[in-house]
Amino acid sequence: MSEPNDTDILMNGEEWFAKNRGMLINVTLVILIGVVGWNWFENKSSASSSEAESALVNVLSSNNTNLVEVARLLSGVHTQYKDEPVAERALILSAKTSVDAGDYQNAKTRFESYLSNYGEAGKWVNEAKLGEAICLEVEGDAAKAITIYQTLTNPSPNSAIQNRASALLEAAQTTLEPLPSRPEPVEEPVPPAAGTPAIPAIPSVEVPPVTPPAVPEPK
Repeated sequence: MSEPNDTDILMNGEEWFAKNRGMLINVTLVILIGVVGWNWFENKSSASSSEAESALVNVLSSNNTNLVEVARLLSGVHTQYKDEPVAERALILSAKTSVDAGDYQNAKTRFESYLSNYGEAGKWVNEAKLGEAICLEVEGDAAKAITIYQTLTNPSPNSAIQNRASALLEAAQTTLEPLPSRPEPVEEPVPPAAGTPAIPAIPSVEVPPVTPPAVPEPK
């Protein structure tokens, strides 16, 4: 059997191409569509991430001094861009801002939402646990707060959280002695009204005891 020469290969190649031309075109189109689709997806994701970052920066750089409102706007960034990396940061900042505003009820809800959404894999999971414990203690659930504080006092890479939790745990476990009852207030004499002549005090006069007359003795 003779080996095929260059001419045979060329002719067979052209013949094969003619038979499979449609298939090659379809494969090429599929590849092109895949490449274009992937590029579009990457560009869209990049644009969405950039938009999310801008939304967060706009809230943080605003001159709004109403911390309750700022916390609400940050929570809105998390809700709107939940699938973006910025969402996690927006939620933990929202919870912390609520604490700073004294809005402990919403703060606790947002800390719990963070732990529910990101779990132990969250970048600020210990901060969220500490914040949740603070809110629980403020609401009067000291027992649950102490339990969380105790878990955070274990050695961890974040020594600041550990030290803070230890201090809060010690404070939460301290029983304060009852305060002494306040003494009754001393009533001060009312000064006379302006223009009223002062009445001089009448000095007290000692009255000597009355001595009965002497009775003469009978003779």
